[in-house]
Amino acid sequence: MKAITVWQPWAQLLAEGKKHDETRSWRTNYRGEILIHAAKKPYSQTERLMTAESRKKIRDTLGLGFVNWREKIPTGVIIGKAILTDCKLIDQTYHDFIKELCPEEFLYGDFTVGRYAWRLEKPQLFKNPIPTSGKQGLWNWEPVFIKHANVGKTEEFLNEVAKYKEVFSEV
Repeated sequence: MKAITVWQPWAQLLAEGKKHDETRSWRTNYRGEILIHAAKKPYSQTERLMTAESRKKIRDTLGLGFVNWREKIPTGVIIGKAILTDCKLIDQTYHDFIKELCPEEFLYGDFTVGRYAWRLEKPQLFKNPIPTSGKQGLWNWEPVFIKHANVGKTEEFLNEVAKYKEVFSEV
């Protein structure tokens, strides 16, 4: 299954459906289900990249409050999935549209002209994040239970399948 690694808190915003465009410097032709992997980079490092307005808006949007809010955002795990439906070149018209009519979305991404907006729909936040290492670019995730199936370990296979039921349920 295809996956994309995203720094927190943007991964959380995507998985909760509060951010719809993941902005990237590169385009993709892929369309379909995509897992949202929260990078290992801690939020304390990524918050330096945000304006004070963005930091406050994200805390408010995710309901994080001010006590231990950084610890409430998981890293190094697959936290959800969505459907990647479009990849649009950000031109001046799209930049202006997002900035004027979707100011929250504009705060959550880099809508510089020439970048790409990956549209994610039908997001699903997993109740049980799946620990795994991320990768750069669009990558393929293979669940552990596939390895058990390949060596004929039926009990281990069924136990692992149960862990991943959220991944393979309908979006």
